[in-house]
Amino acid sequence: MNAKGYEEYLLLRRSVEALVSEHEKLVELATGLKNELSEARRLLAEKNEEVKELQARYERAKFSGAVLGSGDDATAARRRVSELVREIDKCIALLDR
Repeated sequence: MNAKGYEEYLLLRRSVEALVSEHEKLVELATGLKNELSEARRLLAEKNEEVKELQARYERAKFSGAVLGSGDDATAARRRVSELVREIDKCIALLDR
């Protein structure tokens, strides 16, 4: 191998080593990002469950306040309860036949 060929070999070797080093850094970064994404998804699922629970609690509180209170919500709630009672009465009448 002549001097020029050897220099090209060294340059190519350095380039390959730099690429391998960069690849290792990117693999490490990708692993970290995958872990971070997994954690973010877990937190998102927790928060979604928390939101569902809070929405259910809010609806129960809203319904309780509407039944006990006054105003449009109370009227709507009483109307809905009356409808439910009528439906139950119809069901009972059908069962008695």
